[in-house]
Amino acid sequence: MNNLTGSMKDVAFATSPREFDLPYSTTLEEIMQKLNARRAAFQMPFQIKGGVPGQRISFEKEPNVDVGLWLYLKDGTHIRIQPVITEAKMSVGGMRVDKNSALRKGLKGATVGLATERGAYIDTVTETVKKILNGETVEDYVAPEVPVETKDWMTTFLLCFFLGGLGVHRYYVGKIGTGILYTLTAGLFGIGYLVDFIKILCGKFTDKDGNLIRREKK
Repeated sequence: MNNLTGSMKDVAFATSPREFDLPYSTTLEEIMQKLNARRAAFQMPFQIKGGVPGQRISFEKEPNVDVGLWLYLKDGTHIRIQPVITEAKMSVGGMRVDKNSALRKGLKGATVGLATERGAYIDTVTETVKKILNGETVEDYVAPEVPVETKDWMTTFLLCFFLGGLGVHRYYVGKIGTGILYTLTAGLFGIGYLVDFIKILCGKFTDKDGNLIRREKK
């Protein structure tokens, strides 16, 4: 129960706004000028926007964690950074199959893990903004090297063996388009399912990025 409560708090915190006060009074335009002078320190581009939500500096969505950021200024000194979650969801036959689904990321990755990634991104941007506005030195943003990760062979094998006719193994490896096709055609009338099964057994089946899914050697 305590673990569940902690997980719910993590999810809630990931979408909560971050706020801080400046030791001086300023305008949104002046903030934009200071941030723009250190644009290289940010992962995503930004611009001043207006409209119904009010005038703000809007950071474009970070696609890996599906979150954008809106920076508001109140009373000339109070900064509020509001996360804007724009998660794209996709379901087939009542089963969620998008990139953040439990099928694709595992239950933990689709809930607490994703919340942790969102929270870390929001905190990083907030801290960078705070340092720049306080005249502190910040380094340029450097994209981290992402190791190549392939899906688990045994999971792929079992999904194909038991649910291959529905294309579930293809949803798992990120091949959503052909997964839907398999669902609608019973695994390409059984032929596509059989070919995939043989490829998985031989270590020739690939994920959406072309990475081979192979059984780990002991």
